[in-house]
Amino acid sequence: MRVENSDLLDELRTRVQAGEIDPDAVQNLLNEFAQVPPAKAEQPAHSPVGAQTVTRLLYIIGGIFITLGLLYFVSQTWDDLNSASRILVSLGLGISFAGAGSLFMLRVPERELGSVFHAIAGFMVPGGALVTLDEMGVALDANWSITITIGAVFLFYLFLTLLHQRVVLSFFTFLNGTAFAYLLTDSLLPDANRAIFDYLTMCLGASYLLFAHQLRQGWNERLIPLLLFFGSLGLYGAAFSQLRDTIIMEILYPFMAFGGLVLAASIIKSRIMLVLCAFAIIAYIAYFTAEYFADSLGWPISLILLGFVIIGIGYLSISLNRKYLGAGQSQA
Repeated sequence: MRVENSDLLDELRTRVQAGEIDPDAVQNLLNEFAQVPPAKAEQPAHSPVGAQTVTRLLYIIGGIFITLGLLYFVSQTWDDLNSASRILVSLGLGISFAGAGSLFMLRVPERELGSVFHAIAGFMVPGGALVTLDEMGVALDANWSITITIGAVFLFYLFLTLLHQRVVLSFFTFLNGTAFAYLLTDSLLPDANRAIFDYLTMCLGASYLLFAHQLRQGWNERLIPLLLFFGSLGLYGAAFSQLRDTIIMEILYPFMAFGGLVLAASIIKSRIMLVLCAFAIIAYIAYFTAEYFADSLGWPISLILLGFVIIGIGYLSISLNRKYLGAGQSQA
């Protein structure tokens, strides 16, 4: 016989009013139930997360085999193809894969098949565009022709990124955008020296760090570790290469490195950037001691002090990591 909740509550109220049940005992029982956490739903025998991981891995392996097969096939038949066929198997096939990827993203976005096709297209479209230039008789050593072509590819992937909002498309947007920045600089300043490109690399590295901070908690989150790594590497690597040539950079570099260390721990919250900033500080101290104390009697003492400084930087990095980048707080 089924008993309704209302009947049980009425009976409980009657017994409490009659003095058969102590109200405090009922309250204590309710408090005990309130403190018990809700039971977790039983996990299925086959975890969906694990299945998604295996599926994604199979997609990646399949995409690699498809790409390698296409490259081998094209290399085997390249000399036998005419200009139209070469354009078709390079640029045409790349655009076809991109179209298929976009179609899958719109029709079955949950299966991630579109990302696989766009990953294959991402490596074929730029190469196919350059092949098209070559087959049309445009010299590939002409800076502006290549610059405009890669710029068009960059705009193509920027449009796709805004349309689909997928990490794979953002990756190729950053890749082609970076290449376009270098090509445009080379076209505008054909006689530019190495320093110009070092400063350009510093600017791109800083922009990568800003993008990484801006893209937090979004659909580009998986791209953040790459942006932080290459952004820090580009910024501090290019700045370090200018230490011997520019006295201003020699003065600013330690402030940049220590400032990046603080930003990595307090604002950006990145272990990757924290480690690279620590290495940047160590590299600068090693450079400074070698530059100004190598020929003096204080060189051995400088090495000893350098060792203690490196240990101190390591201790500081660990302290910042534990204080600001504890479990669940770091992005990368």
